[in-house]
Amino acid sequence: MLQNTIRNIFSLIIMVLSFGLTMTGCSSLIYDDLPECPAQLNVKFQFNYTLDRGEAFAAQVHSVNVWAFDQAGNLVWTGSASGDRLKDPDFMLETPLGGGTYDFVAWCGLDGNDDFSLATYTPVSMEELEMKLNTIEKDGLNVSSSHFKALFHGKKSGVEHKIKPNAPSITTVTIPLIKDTNDIAVMLVNEDGTALKESDFTVTFTYADSWLAWDNAVRDDSPAVTYTPWSVLYGETTKGRADGDDDQPVRSSLLYEMSVSRLMVDGDAYLDIIRNTDGVRIIHIPLIDYFIYAKGNRFNQYSDQEYLDRRSDYSALFFIDNNLGWYTAAGIYICGWAVVPPQSDPIY
Repeated sequence: MLQNTIRNIFSLIIMVLSFGLTMTGCSSLIYDDLPECPAQLNVKFQFNYTLDRGEAFAAQVHSVNVWAFDQAGNLVWTGSASGDRLKDPDFMLETPLGGGTYDFVAWCGLDGNDDFSLATYTPVSMEELEMKLNTIEKDGLNVSSSHFKALFHGKKSGVEHKIKPNAPSITTVTIPLIKDTNDIAVMLVNEDGTALKESDFTVTFTYADSWLAWDNAVRDDSPAVTYTPWSVLYGETTKGRADGDDDQPVRSSLLYEMSVSRLMVDGDAYLDIIRNTDGVRIIHIPLIDYFIYAKGNRFNQYSDQEYLDRRSDYSALFFIDNNLGWYTAAGIYICGWAVVPPQSDPIY
């Protein structure tokens, strides 16, 4: 009986000690050789800033560069990664940062990207993380005719990483990304069967958006860029003639594809189409305004700027008459929707 009582007392003592060790956690002072509680600040990325809101980071982002600054504005860490590891749904960058509050700036898509240049990879301050579109000078203009690789920007401010003395301190910050590159397709379609030739027209899009600031704003002093097509495609539809002769074209079209940098709601941007036979400008419209007109009720939950940032592919279709002029009676089709605002008077 006495032995059972002693055995029960020892069992109770062991249970109490075990409970005490559990309560003191991984930084217990009872044993000097216990490991310290883990402390880690990790960085993840997210790209779902699209019209369909689907997560597309793994599919569209192929490299990341990120910088961390303390509350005094000093650079305290920088990280980068590229390739297949970004496709891992659990991909993140581990940082060596201790406790504190940090601001993060990210530019993604720079690896192998010859279209854009970062001002510096070793900034003294966030303000130095500016992005410049690479252009060529032609006839006194800054010209870009490249098919852009995707460029993304992200920032996250006031991230607090607290170190807990008696528990793991794992902080994961997710940086949301905005896509800064856009594709614009401009199509000219004949109205009456008149054949169209690539040599008939010159198509340009002019906008001062070649400098992006650290916070992704278009700088006020950004030089204007004349965007020209990186691709021109001819197409036609035909129907058989009643007399059995060869098919005759009933619709011919020219498709001009351009890549442009970030679009802003207050941007003074114009699409110009010149008729090369006499040098007359047949179309001159503020294209960003027209893109916003086409937003309609489908995406009215977004502000105009958010709509432009979420959408990265645009289209504009114009009908051409037998004088190679703009057939305005047919209107304009922007992103597949007819848009005929009061400002759509043609310029001849």
